[in-house]
Amino acid sequence: MLSPGLQTINGEKLSIIHPGIHNHDSGPDFQYARIRIGNTLWAGNVEIHILASDWYRHQHNTDEAYNNVILHVVVENDRIVKDSTGRKLQTICIKGAFEDKLLQRYKEISHNLLWVPCQNLLSTVAPIHVTGRINALAVQRLFDKTGLIRHELAHLKMDWEECCFRLLSRQFGAKINTASFEMLAKTLPVKTLMKYHGDLFQLEALLFGQSGLLNRSLYGGFPRRLKKEHAYLAAKHRLSPMPGYLWKFMRLRPIAFPGLRISQLAALYHKNQSVFQEIIEMETINSLYSFFDLTASEYWDTHYILDRKSKRCQKKFGRQSIQLLLINAIIPLIHLYGQEMNNPALCDRALTFMEILPPENNAIIRKWTSIGVRAENSLESQGLLQLKNTACDNKLCLECSIGHQLLKQQY
Repeated sequence: MLSPGLQTINGEKLSIIHPGIHNHDSGPDFQYARIRIGNTLWAGNVEIHILASDWYRHQHNTDEAYNNVILHVVVENDRIVKDSTGRKLQTICIKGAFEDKLLQRYKEISHNLLWVPCQNLLSTVAPIHVTGRINALAVQRLFDKTGLIRHELAHLKMDWEECCFRLLSRQFGAKINTASFEMLAKTLPVKTLMKYHGDLFQLEALLFGQSGLLNRSLYGGFPRRLKKEHAYLAAKHRLSPMPGYLWKFMRLRPIAFPGLRISQLAALYHKNQSVFQEIIEMETINSLYSFFDLTASEYWDTHYILDRKSKRCQKKFGRQSIQLLLINAIIPLIHLYGQEMNNPALCDRALTFMEILPPENNAIIRKWTSIGVRAENSLESQGLLQLKNTACDNKLCLECSIGHQLLKQQY
């Protein structure tokens, strides 16, 4: 907290009408600020440095983007500063306007090399502040996801069923093949797929054929029949397959191989003609788990790859895969539909599903657990992912309510 009675280095009284908006991209630190200096009200940008000479070290004096800086805030005024036009900047030196211990504590927290800058002090923060921050970031992460879906939905002219198909397809890609599944979905309109929902063989012929995985010499009876059926359906619907070489198998567990996931996707549209509509009508998390309880077709009981036999076992879409599908695709889609249809009940349902689902099990969540922050559900694990990726990794301690609490304690 700065002490009252602020003045520029020239002795003019200064009052902050509005601090502006923190800029996270290139350019001045704060934009659209309003500041009164003497009797003049200024509107523009604010740049902040420890040393005034940092202005030159960062080469702002040659960058026209900094010509609208109305105030230069420094701790040490070690040099007169001018912009690229030669204009001398209005400067305020804040050394002595705050407790030195506060700055020292901030440096100790933000300048260390720990996984999370404040991890050694987290236990001193009241749980309500930690949980509140995590939940707020979880909601922010959900809105970030719905924003991306909204953009794609607009591109698809508000075709919810097609949008749902593309979202699902990406999630079936298990990260490594996400882009390939997305390309597959773009080569095959969901309306075409839905016409064959009662015939699993034709669904697999369409999906495998469009994947390009059939564009090679095949020896088994089933793959050859798929290839023949796809040739007929592709000609009928004027479809062009994607290149088959884009699919990846390395660093991928066999249960997530592309062939198995494509067959499971076919099983989903075999069971349900309008997948999106079915999802929107489901009111419990168990119904969603049942909906995505999918098994690859019988051929895949003895195969992981086309034309390559393996030990017999059913290939199911695992519970953890379903959970990730719900978190990353289905719940954001439900929430967005609730927003667009002005249906708060659907938005609440999406958040309730997040609170019911168990937390994710990945390296970041396990590390949070090891430093004493345990996620109780997927809402909290999503919040912790957002906290680590957007705040902690960028050391934005001053923008974090947890950081504020730690600084208050030391202050």
